[in-house]
Amino acid sequence: MKIIKFYPPLLLYFITLGTGFGQLSISNLMEGQLGKLPTETSKIFPSIYDRTEINYRVKGFILETTIEQYHTTSNDRNYVDLSQFSIRYKKNKWDLVIGNFYETLGRGLLLRSFEIPGALLEDIGFRSRNYFHRDILGASVKYRLKKATFQILRADVLNNVFPPTFSRSERRTDIVTAAVANVKYIKGHQAGIVLMLREQEGSTNNHYISGSVNGVIIKGLDYYSEYASDLKVNNYSFYTGIAGYKGAFSFTLEYKNYSNFILGAGINEPPALIKQQTYRVLNRSIHVSNPINEKGYQLDLFYNFKNGTTINFNHSLANNKFSGINATFTQYFFEITSSIGKNIEYKGFLDYSQDPFKGENKRYSIGLYTDIAINDKTRILPEVEYQSFNRGGNQLYNFNLLLALKITSKFSFSVLGEITNDPFIIDENNSLRIFLGNTIRYKPDFKNTFQLFFGERRGGPQCSAGVCYEILDFKGAEIRWVTRFRK
Repeated sequence: MKIIKFYPPLLLYFITLGTGFGQLSISNLMEGQLGKLPTETSKIFPSIYDRTEINYRVKGFILETTIEQYHTTSNDRNYVDLSQFSIRYKKNKWDLVIGNFYETLGRGLLLRSFEIPGALLEDIGFRSRNYFHRDILGASVKYRLKKATFQILRADVLNNVFPPTFSRSERRTDIVTAAVANVKYIKGHQAGIVLMLREQEGSTNNHYISGSVNGVIIKGLDYYSEYASDLKVNNYSFYTGIAGYKGAFSFTLEYKNYSNFILGAGINEPPALIKQQTYRVLNRSIHVSNPINEKGYQLDLFYNFKNGTTINFNHSLANNKFSGINATFTQYFFEITSSIGKNIEYKGFLDYSQDPFKGENKRYSIGLYTDIAINDKTRILPEVEYQSFNRGGNQLYNFNLLLALKITSKFSFSVLGEITNDPFIIDENNSLRIFLGNTIRYKPDFKNTFQLFFGERRGGPQCSAGVCYEILDFKGAEIRWVTRFRK
C-alpha cells in the first residue's frame, strides 16, 4: 500500500504577516478516515482531508484565502488547491470585492451561493472529497444610500458536483452578470429589481428579471413577495410569504409556484418551503424541491407557554406534474419542547407524510430527545426515533437509538444504533441491517475541538439550510480536528 503524503499548510508566512497592523484569524478543519467505503475494492481505504481558512483585516480591507487538500493512496483523487482568494474593501457607503465570495439575489430565485459549515462532499462517481459550498468568482461593487442600495456583479458560479481535481472551466460553466437596485419607497416598505444575464459556452445566453416587494403591514406582521422570469421564454418562479407574531404566538405562511426554473447547472435555489429537520429519520426523508415544476405552500405555527414549554406545528404541501401525472407531497409535523422539574429537558415529535417521490405512503415518524442532569457536570442524553412507511405493498421501518454522556462542555461520548429493513439499504440475503457507531468529542479549549468516530455509519440524504447532499456509508474510524487562531 502506498503511503499517503500530507502537506501541512504553510501558515508561518500568514501568521507573521502584519500581525501588528491588523487582525488575523485562521481556522483549520482536518479529517482523516481509515475504513471501508461503498464500491471500494480494498477493505481499508486511508484518506486525509484538510481545509485552512485565513482572514486578515486592516483599515477597511479584508483579505481571505482558503487552501484545500485531499490525499489518498489513489493519485487521481488527490489535490492541493488554493480554492478561494478574495480582497474586499468596505468603507462608508462602498462595498467592493474581487475574487471568491458569496452572494444571494433576493430569496435565491435567480442566484444563491452558500456554505454549509463543516460539511464535506464525496460523490460516489468521482470519489474525491471537498468542502460543501457554492461560491462565485469575480467582482462586485455595492453602493449604499440612506434609502437605496445599488450593486453590479460579474462572476462565474461554482458547480460543486465536480471536485477540485477538475479544471476551473469544468467546475465553473455559468457566468452571471447582474445589476441590482433596492429602494425604500414608503416608510417600512422596500422594492427591488434584478436584471441578470447568464452565459455559458456553447449555449444560448439567457436574460432574466426579478422584482420584489417587502415590508411591514402592521406591527407584528411582515410580508415578502418576489417574481422572476426568463425574458425570452415563459419560464418563471414566484414566491410570497407573510410572518407575524402576537404575544406568545407566531406564524409564517408561504406559497411557491415554480415553472421550468432551474438555471444552468443549478445556480439558483428558490425557497423549498419544507420544514428543515434536525431529527435523523425526518432529515433523511426531507422532500427536495424541484423548480422544474412545483407548486405548494407551508404553514408554520409556534406558541410559547409561560412555563417555558414551546409547541410547533408545521404543514407543507408540494405538487409536481410530470407528463400529465400529479405527484403531491404532504407533511404534518408536531413538536413539543419542555422540561420536567429542573433536571430533565425534553423534546418530542410526531410526523405524518405522503411521499410519492420516494414511493413511501403513510409514513409515520415519532421521536423523543431528552437531556437529564445527573449533577452540575454530568448529563445523560438518550434519543429514540421510529419511522414506518409502506412501499410497494411492503411495511418497512427505520429505528434509531442514541445514548450520549456529556461531562461538562469539554467531553462527550455517544453510541448510535440504527436498524432498518428497507430493501434499498439491506443486502439481498438479510432481513434487516444494523448500524452501530460511536462518537467521542473532546474540546479542551475554545480554540480546539477533536472528534473521533468508529463503527459503521449509515449514509443517505443530509439537508441543511434548505440544501441537500448525499453522505456515503462508512465503516471504520474517522477523526476530525477543528482549530482556530486569532491575533
